[in-house]
This record gives sequence, C-alpha cells and structure tokens, in this order.
Amino acid sequence: MAYFPPFNGDAQPVFALDINNGPQTGNIGATDALVQMQGPKLDFFKVLVNGDQGDGNAAVDLRNELGGYTSGGTVFNPGLVQQINQAIQRTATIAIYQVEGDATGQISYAIYPAGAYDAASLQTTIRGLGNVQITSSSGAVTGVQINNSAVTQPGFKLA
Repeated sequence: MAYFPPFNGDAQPVFALDINNGPQTGNIGATDALVQMQGPKLDFFKVLVNGDQGDGNAAVDLRNELGGYTSGGTVFNPGLVQQINQAIQRTATIAIYQVEGDATGQISYAIYPAGAYDAASLQTTIRGLGNVQITSSSGAVTGVQINNSAVTQPGFKLA
C-alpha cells in the first residue's frame, strides 16, 4: 500500500471551494481570499438607524435598545433592535448582527439567502417601519422614529 506523507505546516485553507476551484497555490495575489466553509453565502449590510426625534435627523442610540429588564427586573422592554430584526426576517434570515457600542445608531448585518435584499430594498424595509411603537411588559408604549435610516452594502469587514 502506498504511503503519502501529509503536507502540513502552512496557513493555506484545507478547502477553498469558492476560490481557484480548490486549494491555494501558495499565492493569492492582490486580492483577499475569504473562505467560509461553515454556512451559506451571506450578504453584508451597514445600517445607520436615524429618524426625526423632534430634533431633526439624528442617530438613534441603540445601546439601550437591545431588550432588557428595568424597574428592578420586573418590566421587560423588547427594544427597537428586535423590531428591526423581525422586519428583516420577514424576507431573509439574519446569520449575524452587531450593534455598535456607541451613539451612532449602527447595526451591521450578515443576511442570507444572498440576494434577498440589496441596500435599497433593505433601506426601504427599515424606513417603512416609520414610527416604531415599542410596548414593554408593563404596557408602557414608546415611539421611536426611524424613517431616515440609511443602508449601505460595504461587504464583510472586521474592525
């Protein structure tokens, strides 16, 4: 029986199904080579949640809009992000999302299937929510205007 010694010790991907029809040749050239083996092809979006809150077109600070308990843990507020996520998931599935930890109102999304949204259609979906009414478990209702939100499709980026 023939023995083939294993080749190892480099950083080349084991599989690169979407690049060069197989393993790398040792040089990826001038372009990056992202290989995603764990799931479907994703589309990446940057959403800036903006609206007229009575003070002009301002970013909505999302740091307290992720859902959580207040009043000593007795009242649950689902938050604005849940409402936006549900609107997106009427058409596509959110694989990954990240809310920025600042007041810019930015959410980054990875969505599949690829092509379910482009930047314009996702922007229309989010803007279409208009004045989002968020009802807490105590029955209190808060309105957040997001009619001037902006969406771009910058591709996959790590900080």
